[in-house]
Amino acid sequence: MTPRPALRDHGVIERSADRGRLAGGEMATRQETTPKTESLGKRCVLLVEDEPTLSKLVGKLLDEEGYEHVSIADHKQIADAIVRWRPQCIILDSDPGSPGHERSWVDAAAIRRAHPDLPVLMFTADPASMAEARAGTTARSKAAGYAGVIDKPFLVVEFLATLKHAVDAPQTSSARDGKGIAAEAISVFPDLDGPASANWSVADFFSMAVHELRTPLTSIDGHAQLAQRFIAKDPLRAADSLARIREQSKRMNRLIGDLLDQARVNVGALSLEVVTFDLGVATAITIGLHEHEDTPRITFATPKTVRIQGDPERIAQILGNLLDNARKYSPPGSGIDVSLTVVGAEAQIRVTDRGVGVPDDERGRIFAPFYRTSRTRDIPGTGLGLHISRRIAEQHHGRLWLESSGGAGSVFVLALPLAQTGPHR
Repeated sequence: MTPRPALRDHGVIERSADRGRLAGGEMATRQETTPKTESLGKRCVLLVEDEPTLSKLVGKLLDEEGYEHVSIADHKQIADAIVRWRPQCIILDSDPGSPGHERSWVDAAAIRRAHPDLPVLMFTADPASMAEARAGTTARSKAAGYAGVIDKPFLVVEFLATLKHAVDAPQTSSARDGKGIAAEAISVFPDLDGPASANWSVADFFSMAVHELRTPLTSIDGHAQLAQRFIAKDPLRAADSLARIREQSKRMNRLIGDLLDQARVNVGALSLEVVTFDLGVATAITIGLHEHEDTPRITFATPKTVRIQGDPERIAQILGNLLDNARKYSPPGSGIDVSLTVVGAEAQIRVTDRGVGVPDDERGRIFAPFYRTSRTRDIPGTGLGLHISRRIAEQHHGRLWLESSGGAGSVFVLALPLAQTGPHR
């Protein structure tokens, strides 16, 4: 495809030399050649992105595909840019920790109210934001009415397909369903409750898997290059990079294990090696493996023998996930309490922490795959642990639930049937 001229070739925008962003973070214009309102054709895209390198990369892709584009770093410029350039689509940055993360939801809603026919795409590296925008069940996601999501880092073919659909498909207010999502965008942005939900789950799984694996892989590659550079002249710095490579390799190994388990539970292929064992002993061993000097203190009073039938390794996996979550989301110096009791025909393990808790409006979603709560998105994790743990519990004819939440920590409860054979004391 022969690329159309970029905006800078029209004398409309002057870019800072070799920096890939607009001068001073603003739209620098040549006043003598630029009127207050200028339509730039049927395929003009407004990119709102504060990361210069990424803005430059996306701009290059848009140029090569024949799109006109305007890039701005400040969300405050959106309204003026819409009036001035009359874009046919807006790509809106929404990353945790960035200045525009929370504001992007408000901006998307404002754009929809003022320009109901103008599609807005979410541009994010946050799986929780992606899931929320796709589901369209929260108040802010309904108000925003995103026409699609572009993942960071993205596959070029997926990026261009999502953009093309948003630009080409009708985006009238009547074409949007009750969730605020363009009804025609089902192949890109389907209704989770509709007939395409199964297909979306597969596509979403692979999209999330690629995204999560790329993060440690990028870190490994970068530190490998640093180690290679400093191995001779600065061995200590090289050693630090090698240590980080090992750390990220372990993270990738854990992630791959979670992804494989997620794939297995999706198709009912997670195998169990069922034996009769003492749940109290297994719990104590698992706690011992998760106690370290830099972790919160874990208290556990070993009870009398509580025998269950199940796969000890898989039960330990559930307990490990619960303990890891309690550790990650608890403040330094706080403790974790673990208890084992018998309630009727069930053994119940409670893991209590004093961490950030789970907001009431998010309690129903924390067991969904890849979900991260609004209070934990800046803490490393895949959002798979609780989902896999619940599925393993269900395979044991057991249950896993959140008993309490809010600002005073959380209590997760694992309930498993007692063994049918052998005496219980």
